Amino acid sequence: MAYDLAENIAASAFVVLAYTFLIRRSDGWGLNTRQIVFGAVMALTALFSMVHPIHIGPGIFIDARTPLIGLSALFGGPLSAAITAATVAGYRLYLGGVGMEAGVANALLSFLTGVGFAMWVKRRGLTLGVVSLLGFGLLLTLVSLLSLLLLPTLDLALQVGQRTAPPLLAIVPLGTLFLGGLLLREQRQHDAERRLGESEARYRLLADNATDMILEMKADGAVRYLSPSVRDILGHDPAEIVGRAPATLLHPDDVESAATAFAGMNPGSPPVTFTHRLRHRDGHYLWVESSMRPTVGADGEFVVVGVVRDVTERKRYEEELSAARAEAEAANRVKSEFLASMSHEIRTPLNGVIGFADLLLGTDLSAEQRQYVALQREAGRGLLAIIGDILDYSKIEAGKLELEERPFDLHRLLRDCRDLMSNAASQKGLLLQLSLGGTVPRFVHGDEARIRQILLNLVGNAVKFTERGSVLVSAGLLSAEDGEGAPVLLRFSVSDTGPGIASAEKANLFQRFSQGDRSTTRRYGGTGLGLIISKQLSELMGGRIGVQSSPGVGSTFWFELPLPVAAAPGLAAERREAAATRCARILLAEDVPMNQIVTSSILCKAGHTVEVVEDGVLAVEAMRKGEFDLVLMDMQMPRMDGLQATAAIRQLGGRRGAVPIIALTANALTDQLQLCLDVGMNDHVTKPIERDTLLSAVDRWLDAGADGAQDDAAVLAGVAPVSDNPPVLNLATLETLAETLGADVLPRFVNGTLAELALRADRISEAAAGKAAAADAHAMVSLAGNVGLLELSRIARKLQHACEQERPDAPMLKADLRDAVNRASAALQAVLPTLGVAVETAR
Repeated sequence: MAYDLAENIAASAFVVLAYTFLIRRSDGWGLNTRQIVFGAVMALTALFSMVHPIHIGPGIFIDARTPLIGLSALFGGPLSAAITAATVAGYRLYLGGVGMEAGVANALLSFLTGVGFAMWVKRRGLTLGVVSLLGFGLLLTLVSLLSLLLLPTLDLALQVGQRTAPPLLAIVPLGTLFLGGLLLREQRQHDAERRLGESEARYRLLADNATDMILEMKADGAVRYLSPSVRDILGHDPAEIVGRAPATLLHPDDVESAATAFAGMNPGSPPVTFTHRLRHRDGHYLWVESSMRPTVGADGEFVVVGVVRDVTERKRYEEELSAARAEAEAANRVKSEFLASMSHEIRTPLNGVIGFADLLLGTDLSAEQRQYVALQREAGRGLLAIIGDILDYSKIEAGKLELEERPFDLHRLLRDCRDLMSNAASQKGLLLQLSLGGTVPRFVHGDEARIRQILLNLVGNAVKFTERGSVLVSAGLLSAEDGEGAPVLLRFSVSDTGPGIASAEKANLFQRFSQGDRSTTRRYGGTGLGLIISKQLSELMGGRIGVQSSPGVGSTFWFELPLPVAAAPGLAAERREAAATRCARILLAEDVPMNQIVTSSILCKAGHTVEVVEDGVLAVEAMRKGEFDLVLMDMQMPRMDGLQATAAIRQLGGRRGAVPIIALTANALTDQLQLCLDVGMNDHVTKPIERDTLLSAVDRWLDAGADGAQDDAAVLAGVAPVSDNPPVLNLATLETLAETLGADVLPRFVNGTLAELALRADRISEAAAGKAAAADAHAMVSLAGNVGLLELSRIARKLQHACEQERPDAPMLKADLRDAVNRASAALQAVLPTLGVAVETAR
């Protein structure tokens, strides 16, 4: 029996070898050819098994025909199983004998069982394994035993069955598992190799046909693989670069950046992407973008897989875009300079037109003359409004418009807007009314000028387009949050009984240079910028704007703004507001004769004494020789302009160098106005000069100087008045600060400021380099100014300039600064107890 088993095992090995050959070496064969060859191998093996069966007793033996037929169907296919079964059946017919019918039936049933089992496995999507192969072997055994029923007699069938059933149940399932397991292992290994080959072929196809260059580099930088796309990108054949380091192709200026990108790269590091240049085969350089990912190769070595993309065209587009952007920025600067120049050139003569009209209206005129002059003034103001709209729109479009937010009286603002437009409304017979909600806060924090601009624009439009009836200005509270300083949502509305607006025309209202339809512009005039400016201003302040209108009924334009509630002004603010304007000696530097007449006339009628000079040189000379309380400085003058003259005056020192200087400028652009403040001017008034605006600015700066220059204020500050120096402490600034911060916060703020001032003064005394001292002095200018320490702020500014310019008077100014810190501390100690604040002494 052992010998018989060995022979059958050898036959099984032959089957496995043949199967391995078929699945690995028959790539060019068709499916039917493979099945026929495998069927022939299995048929020969089955014949061998029948010739050399396993003897289990006298006249009783078994062979492997049944599992071979079944496995032929399972691994070879129906054709292989049919060939094997037919061969077995034919040989059994050839042998003849008592069990011939049973032998032929066994072959047929094994064929049907194998084909049926294979179809069942495929349909169910099952994976063959130990259990399924054992079950298949058991099923084949039962089929083989069932074929014994075809023996001549039932007794013979039972007798043979009793003697063959146990070995069949033991050997056939195990033999099926053994041989099937070997075939299954070869099949799975072949499938895995096939999938791997297909995957490699697929990725090779992608790499070989990709437009980007794909490469694989070893740790030493040598290229292991390079895709054929290198021919299209660099003009090289892959074989020319493989085995070399691609660093030889780098542009010399990019070698260092590439080395930095690769430094520290190891498995697990994030991918690195950088842009550099590579040399083409013909010698020119092109821009590429390389994305490198470190990883571990199939052989376990560290490699870098890279994708290189030609971005020369993109670089060219970027350079063109950069050039176009630079050109656009240059064009924008030219536009800004043009607007600034046109603003100055138009506003300067307008200053004379409107100013002389104001002066004429203050004289004895006939009714006809007064009408003509009033029309002249209104025409000038109309032109000024158009220029203002264009400049505002330009600043908003360029993103240069900045909000100036501060506390203000909202109720007074609404009443002022109503009063300003009441004359125009009454001339048309319109009733102009104001409706103020009871919950609307009086004092809010925001840009008062811009809110007034939106309201006047909407009210002006309502009055302009309404022929009869009324205009209602209203303000109401939409939502609020508890606590002072919390934002509230306010809704401002302007309703009229005008012609209304059709739905088709509403879309054009908030567009630039648009007024609904063309007939509106012809009939009423204007730039069509008012509403778009109002829309952009409201959005800039965090709000929104809209309109509700019905033709023949009227329109309601509204805008909503979130405005924080502000505290009511304190005693100091009320005192400054109610203070009477004092007479002052004013120096006016202006080169245009008519502007000299207009400005000096306004100032003289207000009680001031004015001395006029024609250029900056004469202004500096006048300041050297005379005493003035304030300087009005035109910006563009012959020989020396206003900026140069201001810088020269600030260098005079003493009281003359500290005199308030207000710029008179027709240039209303923000960056130009900032130049005035940077050079040392205190404020600016925009031309054409409005009487109230000019006098308000003059009074504001005269009051600021008077608050600190009076003897009693100096006594409160603990120092004697010095005529050639600014006051140590501006009490008004300190009172405003107390109102802003509150009594509980002010002590910490003042003590912290004094400590910071003392610390910076110490650092200035010990600093060896002028730049370090200049930086601390610059910081002390604003620190001291915050709490009204005018003298210390001025000395710090002088020291800053001296250190920046490395002047020899810097050591003396350092000593002056230390003394000024001591005087500032003493002044605060003398004054702040009256406000209930304790001050720590600065070192």
